[in-house]
Formats: sequence, structure tokens, C-alpha cells
Amino acid sequence: MEYPYSLITADSSRNVDPINVTVRVQSEFIPIDDVALTKAIQQWLLDNVPDVVSVTAERREQIFPVTQLPTITR
Repeated sequence: MEYPYSLITADSSRNVDPINVTVRVQSEFIPIDDVALTKAIQQWLLDNVPDVVSVTAERREQIFPVTQLPTITR
């Protein structure tokens, strides 16, 4: 089973590549608020990484490409 994930992107004041953090929560029996966890990570980046000037997050689904099978001829 695959789960959706959150992608957090933090931009730096140094004009370098952004910081990317992927949050995957996989729990069947213990409820975890992954939205609150994502917000906590965003706030941690703003508070603890000096060069971070902005943080965004988006929810993504895992998509797997499907290859069409060839036609079976008899």
C-alpha cells in the first residue's frame, strides 16, 4: 500500500537550490495528524535554519506509470 506524502520546500536567502523535505506518514493503528506534522516541520525550518526566508508545502499523491500491455493474438 502506498501513501500520499507532503513535500516541504524552503527557500534560502543565499539564492541556492531550495531545501526539500519529504514527509511520509505510514501508520495503520496509531492516528497521526500529518498536516500538523508538516506545519511543525515548516516552523522548525523557519526557527532553526538561519538562511531560510520562506517555506511552502504541498500534498502529493504517489503516481505510478502504467504501461499498456500488447494485444494478445492467437
